[in-house]
Amino acid sequence: MHTMLPKDSIPFLYQDDHWLVVHKPTGLSTHAANTGDLGLAGWIELHHHLKIHVCSRLDKGTSGVLVFALTALASARAQKIHTQETARKVYHFISDKKHATGNKWICRKKLDEASCKTAFELVESKGGYYLYRAEISRGKTHQIRRHATESGVAILGDDEYCGTDFSRLCLHCSEVVWPEIKQKLSLDLPESFRGLLLNKDQLVVQAAVAAERRLDWISGISNAFRVVHRGEIMGLPFAIDIYDAWMCVTGYDEKISAVKLKDKLMPMLDALSQRYKLKGGIIKSSQQDPHRQKLFGDSVTFGEPLPELIVVREHDLVYEVRLNDSQHTGLFLDQRDSRRRLSQITLNKRVANLFAFTCSFSVVAAQGGAEVVFSVDLAAGALERGKNNFSRNNLDILQCGKFIQKDVRSWLAKQLKSKNESPPAVNASALSNAASSLQHPHVTTHQGAEDLPSRGGFKPWDVVICDPPVFAVTGRGHSFSVLKMWPELSENISNILSPDGIALFANNHRKGNNHYYLNELKKHFSRVTQLRPPFDFPEIKDAPAEVRIFLCQL
Repeated sequence: MHTMLPKDSIPFLYQDDHWLVVHKPTGLSTHAANTGDLGLAGWIELHHHLKIHVCSRLDKGTSGVLVFALTALASARAQKIHTQETARKVYHFISDKKHATGNKWICRKKLDEASCKTAFELVESKGGYYLYRAEISRGKTHQIRRHATESGVAILGDDEYCGTDFSRLCLHCSEVVWPEIKQKLSLDLPESFRGLLLNKDQLVVQAAVAAERRLDWISGISNAFRVVHRGEIMGLPFAIDIYDAWMCVTGYDEKISAVKLKDKLMPMLDALSQRYKLKGGIIKSSQQDPHRQKLFGDSVTFGEPLPELIVVREHDLVYEVRLNDSQHTGLFLDQRDSRRRLSQITLNKRVANLFAFTCSFSVVAAQGGAEVVFSVDLAAGALERGKNNFSRNNLDILQCGKFIQKDVRSWLAKQLKSKNESPPAVNASALSNAASSLQHPHVTTHQGAEDLPSRGGFKPWDVVICDPPVFAVTGRGHSFSVLKMWPELSENISNILSPDGIALFANNHRKGNNHYYLNELKKHFSRVTQLRPPFDFPEIKDAPAEVRIFLCQL
C-alpha cells in the first residue's frame, strides 16, 4: 500500500495505486543528476516516504504537470504509452519574438535523426511578449525548445537555445492527457507569465519566479522556508525567509540601511505578503564583521507588531524562533533536508551534535529514537533554547538528551583521551550519578561531567553532527576559525566514530575553497558525499556556495 499524499496540497494533482501526478517547480530536476543531489523524485521519497518511478521527465527549468509511476508494472505501461504515442501534452511558453508567417504552424524538423512534430499556436501578445501554445504526443530531448528556436520564437530564458536572458525558462507543461487517468490533469499559467504580459513591476515578476521555484512543496512540510535566496533576484544581495506568518528580510550590503532596503523592496514585499498571507515582518542589515559586536546592524519592522517568540513547524516537530534577536533566528533553514535524513538513521544510536546552537539536529535525533543525544555548545543561552525545543516536542520525557556547555575542541579532546585510556569499569555510585544526569537533562547544563562512565570504557559515537560557525570569539582572548580548525575537527571526529558510524559536516564559509574542505574530510573518511542544500537555496551562477554539507563514512 502506498503512502497517500495530502489531498489538499496544491503540488499533488492526482494519486491512485499506480500513478502520481504533481506540479513540478521550475529550477528542480525531475530526478537527481549527481550523487548528493535531490531531484523532485528523491525529495518526495525523503520527505513523504513514497518510492516513485520516473516514467516521464520535464527539463530542470520547465514547470508543470508531471506523471510518475508508483509501481514497476505501471512504469512498464508508461513506456508502452510513450511508444504508442497515446498520451498528449500541452505546453505554454513565453517568447519576446513573434512568429514570422502566422499564428498557427507545425514544425516537423527531425531531432537526433528521428521524426517528430510540434503544433504551435500564438495565444496572446502584450507588452512586447508573446504567449504560445505547443502540443506534442511523444517528446524528443528538448523538442519544444529546439522547435521553437527553429521557428524563430526562442523561449524566454532558454540560454541553451538562443533565448533572451531571463531568471527562469519560461516553458510550462499546462496539460497532460494520460490514457490510464480519466481526471483532467491541468494547471493554470505561472504567475510570472501573466506578470510579463501585463508589464508588472520587475520586482513583482521576479518575486513570482522565486515562488515558482518553490511552489507549495516546502510549505506542505514546514511553515519556515526561504522564499528569496541571496542573489536569486537580479543578483541583489538580500534574502527573504518566512517563519509562519512573518517575514524576515536580510540585507547583505552594509551601504544600504534597513529603511532604504525596505523602500526598494516594498513592491516585492507586498506581493509576497499577499501570496503567503503574512502579517508583517522585519528587515535587517547584516554586518560584514559582526564578531566583536552583533550579527545585524540596523533593522525596521513593517505590518503588525512582531511577536517576541514564534513557534514554527517542520514535519511533526516544532521549533522556537526569535526574529528580533541580534543573532540568528534559531533555526537553520538550509539544513532542513539534513535534519530529515538524520531523523531516519538515529534509532538506538549514540548521537553527538557539536556546535549544537539551539539543538534542532538533537531534536530530530531524539525523535528518531536515539539512545542518547549530546548537544555541545559554548553558548549557555543557545542550549537553553535547545532545551525549550526538547520540551515543546515532549522529548524531555525520553531522558535521552544531554546538554553540554563547553568548547567543542575541549570536549573532543576529552573524548579522545577517554578512548586512549580505555578506563576500567567504574563503581556503582559513579554509574548512579551518570544515570541521574541523563534522567534530568532539561534541568541542568553540564560543565565538566560530560564523559559518561560506562562499564566498557569509552563508547564510540554512531552519529556525529559538526556544523561550526565560520568564526567565533570564545573568550579570554581566544577565537575559533572554521578554516583553521577544519582539519583537526575532521580527524578527531573520525577517531570517535564507531566503525559503521556516520558524520555530517557543514559550514557557511562563503569565501572558503570547497576543494579544501572536501579534501580534508577525504583524508579521514573513505566515503564523502557532498549534499546539495534544500531547493529553496538554489545555486546562483558565479556566486559562492551559501552552505556546504558533507555526509561522511569511515
